Amino acid sequence: MRGNADLDFAYKYPFSNEAKSIIDGLKITQVEQRYLRASKGQIDMALAEGISYKGTIMADVKTGYLITYAYSRMLVSAAKNAQLIERYAAAEAKRSAQALEDSDSDEMPRLAKELGMDAEPLYFNKDVAAGGPILSVGLSSFMKYSTKIKGLELVNQKLGSGRVLLAQNNAIRLLEEAMKMEILKGLPISSNLLPKEVVEFSKGAGFNVAVLAPRIAYSKADTWVDKLLQTPIPDIRHRTVNLILAPYLVNSKGMSVDQATKIISEYIDRCKLLDPATRINERYIRYQCDYAKKRGLKTLSLDRAKELLGGTIDVSVFS
Repeated sequence: MRGNADLDFAYKYPFSNEAKSIIDGLKITQVEQRYLRASKGQIDMALAEGISYKGTIMADVKTGYLITYAYSRMLVSAAKNAQLIERYAAAEAKRSAQALEDSDSDEMPRLAKELGMDAEPLYFNKDVAAGGPILSVGLSSFMKYSTKIKGLELVNQKLGSGRVLLAQNNAIRLLEEAMKMEILKGLPISSNLLPKEVVEFSKGAGFNVAVLAPRIAYSKADTWVDKLLQTPIPDIRHRTVNLILAPYLVNSKGMSVDQATKIISEYIDRCKLLDPATRINERYIRYQCDYAKKRGLKTLSLDRAKELLGGTIDVSVFS
């Protein structure tokens, strides 16, 4: 039986090994609708006002949150939307950062170790009481997580013995980014590993790909196919390659089969970040490029492409 301290740590940081061990110990064998509904609510909060940390002494509430977290990972994966996954992970990381703010000082180094960071506490630093540094972070760990955090540039930090010395606020900001990256690991879960109940529930969950799809600053010179090549889509169909991309690159753009194959392969790799399950490989792409070149195939019209891709992404952005 896990102790209260272990469960409390897992509740605060549901991505932790402690949380995974607790979930494994529950031996959940079937999908429950109540947790699917709870996870939808969790994701809705992540997209709206964010997920707030709420302290509790109730063990069943903490355990329920861990189960909901596991369901939420499956549900955002089933939705096949990169921005949805990103925003959900950011919201969970921010919740855990809130929990960290209210925690004992020894929890920060434990969390840093959990995240694989080179970090050491500065318990006896004489400046701690005055808001001085409380965490010493190795340079490589600092650079790994700080690059996307405004105001946390290395030039603005205090250094000592080749390490970055962080006050509490900046230490929590760095750990929040590390937690977000940890949460993103393994996402999206491959569709062939998701329970059918989760996949079916996701279809009516209301996570609208068209609303969440990022708006890219396209060039005026871009054709609609150029725009497509800049916009990864979650459901890659073979017809996207053989009816749109291959004919466009080798015939309309006059590229060689090698050039076209490379560009399409890179595009498919970006699409796989949304759903790794696609079976399209470089051999298939090269065959379709070669076939399109030999036959002089023309790419589909935008109207016809809307019929082909309309259920996958908001094609109106290409107009």
